[in-house]
Amino acid sequence: MSDSSIDPDDRPKPIKFTFEERDLILGLYSVEPEIEGPLRLAAVKGNGIVVHFSAYDLDQLLGEIAAVANHETSRKLKKKLDELFARVSDKLEREFPR
Repeated sequence: MSDSSIDPDDRPKPIKFTFEERDLILGLYSVEPEIEGPLRLAAVKGNGIVVHFSAYDLDQLLGEIAAVANHETSRKLKKKLDELFARVSDKLEREFPR
């Protein structure tokens, strides 16, 4: 499928993550290869990385974060996951309004 056949509102957009956020995501036991690959190969920008994700990618990531957070017993890690979920959710809504 060529880029021209993708809905313009769903084309991948640059999303910045901190190194801590990236490591937290990569530590999820259920992270999909479509999410993991770009995170591992992301361009470093300042104190973080920039990854190009589509709305679908971000939605998948949110599901993975939520699944792990819902079963996490460490309150500290659950708080970090909840904060990451909120930030990614906000980014999805701002970058890909429906």
